[in-house]
Amino acid sequence: MGKRQLLFVTYRDENLEEGVSYAIELAKAMYEDITLLLVQKKSNLMDKLGNLMTAVSFAEADEHETAREIMQNGSDGAEGRYEKVLAGLVEKCRREGIQVSAQDTDLDVVSGIRAFLKNHAGIDKVVLSPAVTGSDTVSSKDLNRLVRTASRPIVTMTRQACGVAC
Repeated sequence: MGKRQLLFVTYRDENLEEGVSYAIELAKAMYEDITLLLVQKKSNLMDKLGNLMTAVSFAEADEHETAREIMQNGSDGAEGRYEKVLAGLVEKCRREGIQVSAQDTDLDVVSGIRAFLKNHAGIDKVVLSPAVTGSDTVSSKDLNRLVRTASRPIVTMTRQACGVAC
């Protein structure tokens, strides 16, 4: 992809499609392609670590089948839905004339963006999805530090507040 890239950052495991329409319109207006950076939510990292430690405890107690069940429990159902939604997003971008690529990282939002920008010079701007900016996992302190230290503009989106008629 020779065009400049818009980096759209969202969580891989929830509301993948939230904010993509805005990112597509922004990419079309700026004549850019989109790179999706799918980051890990901090709480999910802690859940995975907790599951791993629990499975290790069962394995040490010779309860190997229970350990396997614990390790498989968190990943089976969500993976199929994730793949479907991602394929739908890629198709939506393609229909709009936008090339899209997806990158997956096990890092949290701030670390993932920093690492990605360090290794990819073609990124023109970073757009954070409402799922990222509206979550409690990214503190305003971390977000402000990211805005000050990133070498690219950071665009944040928020969810629309719902009035009485919702």
